[in-house]
Amino acid sequence: AAKFAARAMALSAMRRATTPHTIQSRALSGVPYVGPAKILYTQPYRVVKPEIIVGAVAYSPEVEKIWSGMRDYFFSQQVRMDFVLFTSYEAQVEALFSNFIDIAWNGPVAHVRTQRRSYDSSISLGMRDVDCGFVTRIAVREDANITSIQDIPGHKLATGSVDSPQAYILPLHYLQSQGLPLGSLEVTRFDRDVGKHGDTAVGEVEVLKALHEGRADVGLVSQMMWDRAVTSADINNGQGSPIRLLDEAPPVFDHCQFDTLNRTEGVERFSEALWNMDWNDPAHRKVMQMEGLREKWEPPRESGYEDLREALREEANTPYPPQLHETFNHPFKALTIA
Repeated sequence: AAKFAARAMALSAMRRATTPHTIQSRALSGVPYVGPAKILYTQPYRVVKPEIIVGAVAYSPEVEKIWSGMRDYFFSQQVRMDFVLFTSYEAQVEALFSNFIDIAWNGPVAHVRTQRRSYDSSISLGMRDVDCGFVTRIAVREDANITSIQDIPGHKLATGSVDSPQAYILPLHYLQSQGLPLGSLEVTRFDRDVGKHGDTAVGEVEVLKALHEGRADVGLVSQMMWDRAVTSADINNGQGSPIRLLDEAPPVFDHCQFDTLNRTEGVERFSEALWNMDWNDPAHRKVMQMEGLREKWEPPRESGYEDLREALREEANTPYPPQLHETFNHPFKALTIA
């Protein structure tokens, strides 16, 4: 029994040493290495013990490619960075607090939770230019005769997933702050990819579909998803009632942020390399485009999270906090989870 126990402990230690790092061995040669993101660097990536591990949420299959490209870039800057992908932001936040990862690439809800859990001692490292001033809109069917948010009571409202800041948490907080009684709303919530905090936007796709098909009168979506739906003619294509945006809208907010709990030497080297990314360098630009940047990384700021902090003020400050609203505990006239 002692022999089996010792072997089990050895295997467990081996797994801990290998599973956090999604590294694949690569043949080394004297020619420049072209990584999975087709980024050309003069020094190929080598399997080495990382000095910094970054966590990111795998909201799509492309995330592994994006962070493989990021890893190759950091290696070219002599920063031994590796990454771990998580299925939810909740798991990622816990990995940060258990020191399983050094840096978390957090969405806005995870960012606010990290600050609360650390009693505001966490350190923000930076964000993309596209994360500044994210816009949420309220869409309505023309035949619903809604000209302002004060006309919404009594109508059917469609929302994104329960943990989406742009399609659920913030717009509902805004409506309530404007004096709209949530108890007057019949809500259909499209819980898609819960744990990803709305990153996949699949719930917003369902919101626009429900509006287009007349199953909802009002919908909560981001400006980005609205623009995509209009461009692709998924809505306002001559079929059914036209859909438009109300002039009234929730305040803009900021999206993703790099968070850490300790400003170690590795974190400092990561930050320095991040700021060294140059849009004018073709190799750098490729990975920046994959990560969705328009042009540059931005310094951290907190002003864009104030409304979200207020919206989550009553949320339990615990690991894996309960969902904001359940079918048996919500403020609406009716709640249907589709």
